[in-house]
Amino acid sequence: MVYTITKDNIDDLKNNGLKADAKRYIEQYENFLEYIKESGAGISSKDYSKKEQELLKKLEEKGAKICNSGKSVVINAVSPSCEHCHTGIGSATYILTLKCNRDCFFCTNKNQADYAAGVNKVYDIISEFKTHLGYYKKMKSVGITGGEPLLYPEKCIQFLKEVKKSDKTIQTRIYTNGDLVTEEMLKSLKDAGLDEIRFGLKPDENGKVDQKSLDNLSLSVKYIKRTMVEMPLTLGKVKEMEELIMALDKTGIFGINILEFLYPYVHPDEYKSKGYEVTKRPYKILYPYTYAGGVPIAGSSIECLEVMLYSLENNVKMGMHYCSLENKLTSQLYQSNHHIKMSEIEYFSEKDFFLKTAKGYGDDAAKIKEVLDVNKIDHYMYDTSNKVIEFSPTYITLLKDYDMELGLTYLAVDFDEEYGRKVLREYQINRVEPKTFELSDI
Repeated sequence: MVYTITKDNIDDLKNNGLKADAKRYIEQYENFLEYIKESGAGISSKDYSKKEQELLKKLEEKGAKICNSGKSVVINAVSPSCEHCHTGIGSATYILTLKCNRDCFFCTNKNQADYAAGVNKVYDIISEFKTHLGYYKKMKSVGITGGEPLLYPEKCIQFLKEVKKSDKTIQTRIYTNGDLVTEEMLKSLKDAGLDEIRFGLKPDENGKVDQKSLDNLSLSVKYIKRTMVEMPLTLGKVKEMEELIMALDKTGIFGINILEFLYPYVHPDEYKSKGYEVTKRPYKILYPYTYAGGVPIAGSSIECLEVMLYSLENNVKMGMHYCSLENKLTSQLYQSNHHIKMSEIEYFSEKDFFLKTAKGYGDDAAKIKEVLDVNKIDHYMYDTSNKVIEFSPTYITLLKDYDMELGLTYLAVDFDEEYGRKVLREYQINRVEPKTFELSDI
């Protein structure tokens, strides 16, 4: 087993070397939580991880497909673009503009670094696409997002034509709130090569979606083969979401992506007034993620999974996809780490795409060295002065007969601005017990 080391359990560690090594990451995480608090949001004290695992197990038993190590759940069908997003290779989403005809308090765009400029700007997404095409050689999926991209339908049409001209097999999609959709526009988008459109429905204070949005959605089904809904589940609106799903299932749409409800570091007073708190541990591993979505609201993942279970039990026919925040983050790590030529002490994790090493401390380090030597394994790093040994996690199973605490490090390749080169940085240390360890744990 692998155990996350937090401020709540660090004092339970018996190995002082591991405890000292882990403390710096505890401090970094606590500083991050302070940053969230300083923005005005509250942090939940509840831990939902056990309940989350129970729901994932129940969903799998009933036939749902658990993807990306539990970060995503699929029922019936999922967009191919969502599958491409897992690693992000050959996949890209372009912001046409951050301008929008709506102003939603939960909008994650307001967390974009260039939001103020972006609301008055139309980006050259065709040039961005050509740059990506030159880099990847083969693109699989591209999307246009905003703001509201359909404020500039002609720009969308030009982009779609350019993409399909380069390669007809590239899957194209547009994200929209649906307010501006017309039949003529849908015809033009279809003719330009649009494969998929995702409507971000906005429920009112009572969790209800207005009829005009539903009518536009039904209209879209006539023209765009994969008409979808993609929306966060507002906390506390499970019943309303279940009712919406049953109504959507009758429209003939391809499916729905249900997203975790996030706090985008804006409108903290509105979040507090509604009783929303950020989840106790927003990221499993603290890392400089570039996705500007914010951090999850406590309990949101549970409600999303409960809605998925309801849909499964009520034989919903359309595609259902639960997309957690963590699911959106893995592609960044994959693209950073998958192509790196690793040293012999490093291991590339298929679960979260971090590079990992194992560490032993103090008297344990000498025992580990002895075991590795006996097994004729000579690729390890042994610091005799500090009594630390670092080795590949694949050899932890050789230590099953020993009662010891090991560290499992999480590393990623990042660009160092100061030195102008890529470096391998360590971001977290967790605890491993060799007696219960399986390589599949990491």
